[in-house]
Amino acid sequence: MTMTQVLDPQPTSWWRRGLSAGAAVLLALLIGVGLALPASAHNTLTGSDPADGSTVSAAPTTVTLTFDQPVQNYQPVLTVTGPNGNRFSAGEATVQSNTVSVALDGAGPAGEYIAAYRVVSADGHPVSGEIRYTLAAGAAGTATGSPAPAGSTPSAAAGDGSSGLGVWLWIGIAVAALLVIAAVVVILRSVSGSKSEAGGTEADR
Repeated sequence: MTMTQVLDPQPTSWWRRGLSAGAAVLLALLIGVGLALPASAHNTLTGSDPADGSTVSAAPTTVTLTFDQPVQNYQPVLTVTGPNGNRFSAGEATVQSNTVSVALDGAGPAGEYIAAYRVVSADGHPVSGEIRYTLAAGAAGTATGSPAPAGSTPSAAAGDGSSGLGVWLWIGIAVAALLVIAAVVVILRSVSGSKSEAGGTEADR
């Protein structure tokens, strides 16, 4: 008697399922990375008025900083210190989208002014720095500013939490982890289904 072997019409079906599951894992990782990378980008200072390093021939009434992304309106700090060591910024800093501004308390003496800032960037990180501009002799005024409290400049407190991960970065990582877990479940189910089909085919034979 001649035995005829019945072949599986789709011997590579489990490979196809495995490739589909692998593609799902890759897609999950790409989505997770895509979510995490934008969230981890700190705000970057792109400009200021007065411009950093400039010499101005008229005393400014405000100092404005411009960033590449909107700034969180959470306790922004922007102080301006004159060449006599006194503070010339008046009142609190204000945030409007991607700009931070502070008013100045009159025209002070000629010389270099330092505008130091500390803001919370879009990803939740504190970002700090400073710009410098020079008031020309012809633009000097009579304002003397007010003494600045010791250690009160934003630069003195710049490092608080600046090396930690932002909230949105953690959210991106969590989403990526969930997507990877879901993809692994799909793989396991695909492999299990393939083995079950293989076993059934052998039994039928």
